[in-house]
Amino acid sequence: MKQTNKDILLEIGTEEIPARCLPDVTEQLKIVAENELKSARLKYKEIKTWSTPRRLVLYVKEAACRQEPLEAEIFGPTESAAFRDGKPTQAAIGFANKYGFDVSKIFIKNGRACILKKEPLLKTEKILSEMLPEIITSLSFPKTMIWEKSGFRFIRPIRWILALYGRKVIKFKIADVVSSDFSCVRYFKKIKITDPGKFINILKSNKVIVEQSVRIEMLKKEVLDQVNPRTSRPLRQRIGVGVINTGKVLENDEVFEMVSNMIEFPTAVLCRFDDKFLSLPKEIIINTLKNQKNFVVIDKNKKILPYFIGIKDSPAVNIDVVREGYEKVVTARLEDAEFYFNNDLKTKLEEKVERLKGIVFQEKLGTVYDKTLRIRKLADWLSKNLSTYQPINPSTLNRICFLCKADLSAEMVSEFPELQGIFGRICASKDGENKIVSNGIEQHWWPVSYNDNLPESPEASIVSIADRIDTLVGDFAIGLIPTGSADPYGLRRAVFGIIRIAVEKEISFSMRELITQALSNMPFEISGSAQQVKVMSQLDEFFKQRLSTYLKEKDILTDEIDAVLSARLDNIVNTSNCAVAVHFIRKLPDFKPITISFKRIGNILKQARKAEGRETVGEAGIRELEIREDLFREPEEKELYEKFLNIKNKVEETIKNNDYRTALKELVSIRKPVDSFFEKILIMDKNEQIKNNRLALLSEIHKFFIKIADFSKIAD
Repeated sequence: MKQTNKDILLEIGTEEIPARCLPDVTEQLKIVAENELKSARLKYKEIKTWSTPRRLVLYVKEAACRQEPLEAEIFGPTESAAFRDGKPTQAAIGFANKYGFDVSKIFIKNGRACILKKEPLLKTEKILSEMLPEIITSLSFPKTMIWEKSGFRFIRPIRWILALYGRKVIKFKIADVVSSDFSCVRYFKKIKITDPGKFINILKSNKVIVEQSVRIEMLKKEVLDQVNPRTSRPLRQRIGVGVINTGKVLENDEVFEMVSNMIEFPTAVLCRFDDKFLSLPKEIIINTLKNQKNFVVIDKNKKILPYFIGIKDSPAVNIDVVREGYEKVVTARLEDAEFYFNNDLKTKLEEKVERLKGIVFQEKLGTVYDKTLRIRKLADWLSKNLSTYQPINPSTLNRICFLCKADLSAEMVSEFPELQGIFGRICASKDGENKIVSNGIEQHWWPVSYNDNLPESPEASIVSIADRIDTLVGDFAIGLIPTGSADPYGLRRAVFGIIRIAVEKEISFSMRELITQALSNMPFEISGSAQQVKVMSQLDEFFKQRLSTYLKEKDILTDEIDAVLSARLDNIVNTSNCAVAVHFIRKLPDFKPITISFKRIGNILKQARKAEGRETVGEAGIRELEIREDLFREPEEKELYEKFLNIKNKVEETIKNNDYRTALKELVSIRKPVDSFFEKILIMDKNEQIKNNRLALLSEIHKFFIKIADFSKIAD
């Protein structure tokens, strides 16, 4: 009887997994499963992974009933050693015995004795009993827990494991849990699953929505229905809301995703808070409600209304009791916010700066007040050593630096950390600071996330760069360097912020000089030049990796990025513009031939240095020979030299203007005289002076090209 393909279902039931971890764990489960199935040679139609706070699910559709065949040729002794007069020798017999074959199975291929080894085709059930535990144990998490004596670690204690291949249970044990055909729904109620294909619907009928995409759409519909006049009128009447036809939800995809990852079955509950809290700044209300995983209700003018929508993780029962509970919690939080807000407004923002002396930034790097002084020094240096399309107002810049961290000493920010910067801007505005200063206090934290908004003013942009570079240099200097995926201090995010601000705001400066300035501001001395060089080198590589990622996202090819980063990095704006220019110029017909010529020049110079056995010509650090026009003997070398001199000044001028596209066009135009030079000129002339003069010419061209990019990195 022919065996058919069947579905694989693995459900890892746990105690509640933090919402922030679910997206990564779900994706990781898919990648691990794909790799394991490929390694096991198991074919399948489709693989899906789902998750809720209490379960991780792997679903493999139509997995083959057994492995794909694998044949491997194993070569042994030569034909002459394996057979004599047509009979197998002891060498052939030993070769066959080694791999468990009869000597008659040996055949000759490419003059060698060969055996065709076929791997046994294991049944899928057998493979899964080892593969599924391997998938579970291969998952990694930032933090793990131990809950039983074996010491097995997982993100949260595992409470059940459902493992099926078709209708058959795949038996294995992880920690103290044995796999079965049972899942669990609310309050650990056990339900039997006899068919993987019915799993989704069985759980849905038990009020568990496993698929994230379905759950988030259901959540959005539930939330939006609460402010839809046709669907929500009965609810409003019950809580005395009346009809707010203009009401709508302040939609936020981040909050929807976060809340969706905290629930298994969404039920929206329309609630109300006291009108008196509307006197608070809207940011405080929004953040207070967001922290409680609630949705804000606004009118058509985006003005906050005294309502919010809470989410219940279960069917719609006892809604009035649930609403009362939500309203009590939100009221308590808004009262806290109101108290801290009014209390903090009793003193001006500038008076809070002194309190920063009591807040430790980092044990070895001093207080937040110390950091503020360092930011001010760096921002001042930057403002005097950069080129930007907008003028910098020194007094505005200095004022932002002075006040940028002041709100960290406020009770409001201590209680609601996510309001850092925002609360500073609110206080500064109430204190009468000008708009650029008050906005700059908030925006110096920008971008908060990778794709977040950038600071609007050049002053806020400079303070943002200064703040980030101080943190980076300080942490690297004391050894707090990110390793692997761990980055507890957000240093990768800090670098991306610097790169985005520099490139997208066109703020041009020397990265190495800025780092040097930051090192000189540290509250300790870098012990010797060797340590300083080490820190500079580490930061250089750290920036290269992040800038490479940034450029790849701009569709710049890997070899183009390598070519540019191998030659330059000091100025982020110039490096980015150069990479974009290389990508653009690559489309020109002369680009590929000139890169080939560049590689040829590099090889000739290397060979010349090797042949001479001494450093006579070549790249930086090598004593260069002087080009002498009187030693040119052939028209082709004269033409190349004249063309080089002609474009050299043009290229240098365009580079000064950061116009790398024009500079590269000029460089590429040297292709024809270079080709003629290689066709007609014997570089290694018998006359030592003529030979060295030709090498000196090539060295000068090579050195000039590499000022822009190392074209030897460009793939043919």
